[in-house]
Amino acid sequence: MVSRSRVRQAPSTSHAGAARRLAALAVLAMPLAACQSDVTGTTSYPNDYRLRHPIALVNGPTDLDLFVGRNAPGLDPRQAQDLRQYVQDYRAHGRGPMMMLVPTSDRQARNHYGVKAVREGLAASGVPSGLVQTTYYQAPAGEIAAPVRLSFTKLQAKVMSQCGNFNQDITGTGATLQGWQNKPYFNAGCAYQTAIAAQVDDPLDLQRPRAEGRADVMRRMKVFDDARKGVDPSTQWKTEAASVSGSVSSNGGE
Repeated sequence: MVSRSRVRQAPSTSHAGAARRLAALAVLAMPLAACQSDVTGTTSYPNDYRLRHPIALVNGPTDLDLFVGRNAPGLDPRQAQDLRQYVQDYRAHGRGPMMMLVPTSDRQARNHYGVKAVREGLAASGVPSGLVQTTYYQAPAGEIAAPVRLSFTKLQAKVMSQCGNFNQDITGTGATLQGWQNKPYFNAGCAYQTAIAAQVDDPLDLQRPRAEGRADVMRRMKVFDDARKGVDPSTQWKTEAASVSGSVSSNGGE
């Protein structure tokens, strides 16, 4: 009887030990499971900054604010030059009509805000009155200057994401494990892409290359002639080394 009881109790002790071992393994696996969930749940953006912050071609507005006094006879030289450059951009890249937003208030008439001067400047730059559509907006109260705003639509390069997104813990010292992912933070490359979009001469250059221009015939003939004579056809750039002592003496040094 004693032997039977011992035989019956031995399996229960073994199961209890196995259960304790499984519980310990489960406790050790909890941080790993949390780490896996954190990594897969927060890294949905691509590693390539060009995919995180793509540059797209959009039809966007281009504005010019002209601050003209209500009784001004015309535009001042600075604003007249700005208007000529703006019209040049409109004639080269503009799509559709040009909008003129004129400020209005209860105290002053609409035509006292330099509309005539702006229209004369547009006409002098080659924009007919039929391409300019006029609308009005409420002028701000007080002494704040209300400009006459010109606006037209053209093809532009724009970054489609919002820069300045620093909502991630990239140091690894916070409550999350985002700093352990070995991934670039989301905002990396956004300013670079924005600068490229602002500096591109023609947004279509981001879509396809331009056609090749005509070759320099004079340079080509010189290279051919030098090759026939056995002369090096490359251009020889000659630079003169600056003299430090001469520069110091010319600036009044000893």
